[in-house]
Amino acid sequence: MKKYNLLIERGDLHKVLGAVKIPSFTNTGTYVLAHFRDKYDELIIYDNTKNKPYKAIFNGKILPLYLSPYLVEEITINSKTTKVKGEKIKDAIQLGSDEVGFGDFFGPLVVVSAFIDEKIRQKLINFPIDDSKRLQDNVILMMGSELVKIIPHVKNIVANPKYNEVINSGKNMNVMKAMLHHNVLTILARKQNYNGPLLIDKFTTSKNYREITKEMSDANIVLVPKGEENSYAIAAASVLARYYFLLEMAKIGKRFNEKIPLGAGRNVDEFALNFLKKHGRTNLESITKHNFRNFKDLFSVDQ
Repeated sequence: MKKYNLLIERGDLHKVLGAVKIPSFTNTGTYVLAHFRDKYDELIIYDNTKNKPYKAIFNGKILPLYLSPYLVEEITINSKTTKVKGEKIKDAIQLGSDEVGFGDFFGPLVVVSAFIDEKIRQKLINFPIDDSKRLQDNVILMMGSELVKIIPHVKNIVANPKYNEVINSGKNMNVMKAMLHHNVLTILARKQNYNGPLLIDKFTTSKNYREITKEMSDANIVLVPKGEENSYAIAAASVLARYYFLLEMAKIGKRFNEKIPLGAGRNVDEFALNFLKKHGRTNLESITKHNFRNFKDLFSVDQ
């Protein structure tokens, strides 16, 4: 396996995107313009600079010809020492959580915990429970209304004004994420009378997590590498979180009669500028995350 660092000229982006044969993902992280991945290869294109080439990474055995003109560095990866797969959680009863919205400039954060046992699994046998990034949004919307009836869960939706208030108080996104996960997990555990491990997709170290949540209730938290792949409960929470997030985005879109784009890439910058002109700064500020690069770039231009 090799990692290829790339710089794609801005004028060539359309040509590159047209040549990609790898399936695309949605709901990727901050500054990700496009994300493609299958079993063998992965291409991530970032957009965190203005008027400069797009930084990109290709992971795979062989760099495709359409990307070769943009190669900057080739790195051989020792998968035995660098790839963290994690272990499959095989327990029939699981309680886990996942989040959506941390990589989206527009819209809230949504954190959901989900409880799964054998009886619930049987009810879900015909549903494609997977990492929500692997599922199309229309599929999630279609099955979400049924899943919320079947899966015991707790959700926490943090609207943009509250998010910005917390960030301005000095808490970073990892702190916010840990506290939100801890909250929904412990509430659901009490409701289900569940005393087992509480599973979260690993986003920080165990030591850091314990430090962040030391003032909160005690809990047997387990941070699971590649959590959506290795825990059915985390995957279920991922789908539910995405479902609630899409509903919230639809509400925002209806409020302004706009189709709000997801993510934080170049298309989001362009939409935000047009939104600002049509609806004004107060409205834009009410539905965006102010610590994102998009916000800072937008008002540096505006001013």
